[in-house]
Amino acid sequence: MVLLAISPALIKAWRNPRPGMITRWVAYAYTCGFIFGWHVHEKASLHFVIPLAIVAMQSLEDANHYFLLSIVSSYSLFPLLFEAQEYPIKVLLLLLHSIVMWLAFSAHSTKNGVINATAPANKGSDKFEVKGSSRAATKKGDFVIGWIGKIYLLGLLVVEIWGQFLHPYLLGSRFPFVPLMLISVYCAFGIMYSWIWQLKQIIRSS
Repeated sequence: MVLLAISPALIKAWRNPRPGMITRWVAYAYTCGFIFGWHVHEKASLHFVIPLAIVAMQSLEDANHYFLLSIVSSYSLFPLLFEAQEYPIKVLLLLLHSIVMWLAFSAHSTKNGVINATAPANKGSDKFEVKGSSRAATKKGDFVIGWIGKIYLLGLLVVEIWGQFLHPYLLGSRFPFVPLMLISVYCAFGIMYSWIWQLKQIIRSS
């Protein structure tokens, strides 16, 4: 299954080897191993999140993808830190990480937006153009998250509130596996989206 999933990247690399695509291909290969591998631990998501941080600097669309994926990957590790004294630390670290990413990508996209605005127009070559409701802001060089991404991130908050507060209050000690299951399933949707998105980018690359 892993080799079959990786095959699009292998074919692309064989037919058209491009040094600039190596990091993207490696990240995709690690993502395939994470999704289709046997008994993969949550920490293994770092194998593809870290190289995708480099890819994120190539375009605003890549930055949007990395912003969401990095938050989902970090949140999926929350159950590993289960002590009460660790809870505020992991929450504050995730919030700080998200804020720093947002500020960094906003500054980077604004800088590149100014450069693109002063460069000669080249139809169809705007690498910061993305689909969806964020297109107008993207053309101005703003780092934005589409409404689907915002809803998904809010869903993480709902899952956390349920697991930490509502489940103990409503169900007590019954079904103790449900909060962990919700985190795993909900984060799995985000990881699957990332895998499909990466595959689409590799197939579209010339």
